[in-house]
Amino acid sequence: MSNFRLFFNRVIVNWHFILIFSICLLSIHFFFLNDYQLQVNDSQVGVVPAADAQSTSTPESPVILDPNAGKEGANTVGLEHGSSNEVSVVSDGKGNTTASSTPGDKSYLSIPYKPEDEYLAICVSMKDQTKDLPEWLIHHYHHVGIRRFYIMDDGSDPPISQQLTDFGIPKSALTFHYQDRATRDEHMQVVFYEQCQQWFGDKHTWIAYIDGDEFLEATGNETVQDVLRSFDDDDTVGALGVHWKMHNSNGLLTRPESARKGFTTCLWDSPEDYLGGTDDNHHIKSIVKTSKFAHYANPHKFELRDGANTVTEHGDVVTTIAWRSPITRDRVALHHYAVKSRQEYEEKMARSNGMGQPKGEEFWNHMETTPSSVCNEMAMYDP
Repeated sequence: MSNFRLFFNRVIVNWHFILIFSICLLSIHFFFLNDYQLQVNDSQVGVVPAADAQSTSTPESPVILDPNAGKEGANTVGLEHGSSNEVSVVSDGKGNTTASSTPGDKSYLSIPYKPEDEYLAICVSMKDQTKDLPEWLIHHYHHVGIRRFYIMDDGSDPPISQQLTDFGIPKSALTFHYQDRATRDEHMQVVFYEQCQQWFGDKHTWIAYIDGDEFLEATGNETVQDVLRSFDDDDTVGALGVHWKMHNSNGLLTRPESARKGFTTCLWDSPEDYLGGTDDNHHIKSIVKTSKFAHYANPHKFELRDGANTVTEHGDVVTTIAWRSPITRDRVALHHYAVKSRQEYEEKMARSNGMGQPKGEEFWNHMETTPSSVCNEMAMYDP
């Protein structure tokens, strides 16, 4: 009996020891685990380039940048992602930015960039053109295959980003930047272009700088991206100049449901000796190789790094500030709906433009009296 009592007492003592030892081990485990998790989370938040800003968008919401982004003395670039997910990028106005999110939210860290989606982007400056935006986006997203759009809003009232709930394409493809009219630059369009390169240039191989009334079209057996890839490895090429194809009003007085289907007459391709190759369709707009972007020259052409040139689709160097002869559109074209209907042209005159050079009646008369012909290729696209 005494031996059994001794054995029983030893078992009780051992179980007490095991229980106390286990509790100590668990305490130590949780202490170090929590400390490790805090260190990992803290190490993930830090300084990021402004070009990373658009990677914070969620699949269901566009990115909306603060009006003062990039200006000297600016304090915050806010990226709105709905009430439950908001990321801010704090800027010192000199290009240095820091990212932070709502407490506990690190979802923006895991949103990947797909290289094939980021190869080519569009940067567009516009004001009070909300009605035009969905068709423009739908065409470039679905028919040209572009997946990234930077909408630089030059003081629309209210901002374009607040006027639509359906843009016709996934909202995650959109980044909006709003510029207040009271603090805008006189040449805001080219300032926007500089900002697009500064903030987002390192995310893309090419950025197209076109307007909301200009529609890219691949005219041959290649895509627009295929045309650009043919120049990727040529360091002497810094931009592709794409010739305009200017559409007139087609005799319409009011806005049609679709610009592409409504305006099916275009100005003639005049010979170089007509006006020295500086009229209408001789104009080019640029798709710029971001690694060669140096500075804007004007809305049509850019200064480029390392001696690179702006070339047309066949590799011919564009030597003037905005024009090229002969006019070619064998691989790619840029349809320019310069006036649209009379109703829309009056709206255009009223809102001026991003370079402080509003169009007037003289331009309307020129577009309506210049020789033209049927050009309904864009009407074939649906939607």
